[in-house]
Amino acid sequence: MAKKAAFETKSKRVYVLEDGLFITDAGNILGDTGGRKMRIRGAMHAVLIEPLEDNGELILLDAGFGEDIPERLEGRYELRREKSLMGAIEETGHTAEDVTHVVLSHLDPDHVGWAINPPSFPNATIYAQRAALEEARNMPEDDGRNLAVEPIERGVEEGWVELVDGDGEVAKGIFVEVRAGHSEGHQIVWIEDEALFTADLAPSKIFLDPDIIAGVDTDPEAARRNRIEVLAEAEKRDAPVILYHEPKDSVVKVRKSEKGFEATPVEDSE
Repeated sequence: MAKKAAFETKSKRVYVLEDGLFITDAGNILGDTGGRKMRIRGAMHAVLIEPLEDNGELILLDAGFGEDIPERLEGRYELRREKSLMGAIEETGHTAEDVTHVVLSHLDPDHVGWAINPPSFPNATIYAQRAALEEARNMPEDDGRNLAVEPIERGVEEGWVELVDGDGEVAKGIFVEVRAGHSEGHQIVWIEDEALFTADLAPSKIFLDPDIIAGVDTDPEAARRNRIEVLAEAEKRDAPVILYHEPKDSVVKVRKSEKGFEATPVEDSE
């Protein structure tokens, strides 16, 4: 049975695809948990965008962990999946060979896996911010972002990676906007002016409270400021917001609340 699109914009059909769940200690995401032993789970929801009228472009936003968790991260993360991103793409009626653009929000391994290790989209150009690569080069060898440096640099040399400097349109109606805080060069994506992919700036519903800062954010104040500005703009546009790591209700509308913003699932918001 073909997968149903999550929603449509004026000229795009948008699919939210699963690449399984990861389980990890809460401290790996939230930082200090006061000595409490807590486990947290996160989904990986890549986004596939096809034009309502074929223009030859098929765009993927982020790319999950890949076939498996990188060896360097074994023991820190447990991966559970019934199907992979590759299978989810096929359920839309497309194949990996059909993808023409892959936009990487940043270089964390749970966002880049299928795109670069090895590249699973042979006809696609991979778009990443130059600042994200520069940050990854300076990360310790045991940091996950450092894992992306060699394949990204090789991709630039071989012509299948394009480094982006700042905001811009990377495909028809697909606009990247740099919003640092979680990482340098972290880019969100506006689908036309009608929908928003927040990636790890606001990865799940808990982070709709701007005062909750992830332990892995490199600049907490920038993350807080950018999250408020971006979510306020999404509310102004009445735009669906795609939450990459939210296990349930990954597409929501946001509204201001006493604790930042609150989410209403898109299917319940009309």
